[in-house]
Amino acid sequence: METAAPSPTRDMAVLKNDLRRHGFGILEGALDPDTTASIRTRLLEQAAAEKARGRAISNSAVEPDDDVNQWVSFLPNKGEIFRTLMNNPACLETVRHILGEEALLSEFSAHITWPGNKEMGLHIDQWWLPHPAMPGEDYARPSDARRNRQRTGAPVPADHPINPPVVCNVMWMVSDFTVENGATRLVPGSHHSGLHPDPRATYDTIHAEGPAGSFVVWEGRTWHAASLNTGNGPRLGITTYWCAPFCRQLLNFTYGLRPEVAAELIEQERALMGFKVWGTYGSTGDFDADWASPGAENLGELKG
Repeated sequence: METAAPSPTRDMAVLKNDLRRHGFGILEGALDPDTTASIRTRLLEQAAAEKARGRAISNSAVEPDDDVNQWVSFLPNKGEIFRTLMNNPACLETVRHILGEEALLSEFSAHITWPGNKEMGLHIDQWWLPHPAMPGEDYARPSDARRNRQRTGAPVPADHPINPPVVCNVMWMVSDFTVENGATRLVPGSHHSGLHPDPRATYDTIHAEGPAGSFVVWEGRTWHAASLNTGNGPRLGITTYWCAPFCRQLLNFTYGLRPEVAAELIEQERALMGFKVWGTYGSTGDFDADWASPGAENLGELKG
């Protein structure tokens, strides 16, 4: 089993090699200190306000037993400063290296882990993708996929074809990530197994430690999870999770963006959030159009 740990790097070539070899890598200095501080201030302000108003949320899909951690979801609605992350050149270069030029932003939320939290179970992000099957062999029905009904095994290279990554996650370190405050833990080399971790088993993991302003990126097949926060303060992470253009996005940006936010998006942001048509997918009636149109601009019932 792969046990070496990628070290934080400022070299994109090294990062890409770490992704190929280990399934994840850490880019240090992706954000300047002032931008990092501004994002941290806005995030903490938003999180506190949501909690004070009884609007704080958890994420039972990935943390079913946790009652401490807080998620601040749909960040584009909650501050222009957050969009700095989705437009970050190093982030986009990394995502496109994994998924190609027309990858979509699927999720954009903050995950705040607090001391006393429960440890998240190891998992892969593309858990819903069916395993390859031989001709004539029965196959997994895609819409029947469940997180707890998957093919598990050891994190060693497969001896047969496996799925490619169709998602990836760029987790921004808005605070320092340390072992003590619950830095993301990952299983190096697990992306070559084509399998899921067995929730009953124990595996050797590596913690993605790095200073604020860095990001840790892993591809969709890599086993990973948030860790226990045994420190004295919160670990602040923001996930920009990306998918191939034929995948359903985790967040419904085209429907859920506040009107004033949607109106100020630049073209690149609109494309990344799924407003752009891809091979006629996502169209709103005109199959040759490059962009989706809001309902009020589309043809309705005609007579005569």
